[in-house]
Amino acid sequence: MEITKEIIEKIHEKLNEVSPVDYDCGKLCNEICCVYEDEDYPNDDLIIYLLPGEELMYDASESFEVIHYDIKEIDYPNSWKDGVYTVKCLNPPNCEREIRPIQCRTFPLIPHIDKNNHFYLIFDESQYPYKCPLIKDNVELNNDFIVETYKTWRFLLKNRLIYDLVDSDSRKRENKKIKYKKVK
Repeated sequence: MEITKEIIEKIHEKLNEVSPVDYDCGKLCNEICCVYEDEDYPNDDLIIYLLPGEELMYDASESFEVIHYDIKEIDYPNSWKDGVYTVKCLNPPNCEREIRPIQCRTFPLIPHIDKNNHFYLIFDESQYPYKCPLIKDNVELNNDFIVETYKTWRFLLKNRLIYDLVDSDSRKRENKKIKYKKVK
């Protein structure tokens, strides 16, 4: 299945209807995921990898910069022959919220496929230079957010590139014996 701009727009519409919590979670941490910076981790390093087709959302944007990486430059599955796009907010946290990437919209949840090919959501406990209060404080997420995030990723996994990426990331977690917490 090819991911088109129209499909991304529909996903955005659905995800706009839900939120991880009933308040702006950015108020808990002063939008740390958008503005974090220290001497070892400059803000220029805060980029988000885009899913196939998602780069089309930024054609007319003046608040995001889209950068293309050749597959040889990045550790992605070989099926991503055309490379990978990233997006970076040029004026964090004052970016066009209405076109923020899917991975921002579904955070703190990420997809995982286990060795038996079962799909579920887990909390994104990747190594960031900051701690997300939603994860650190074990904040209960809204059920409608969990359900819509699950449906979105389930749909996106029909795309071979996305499936390969999620499967690859899942194998890396399991091979490194990284513990993760499933979403109930």
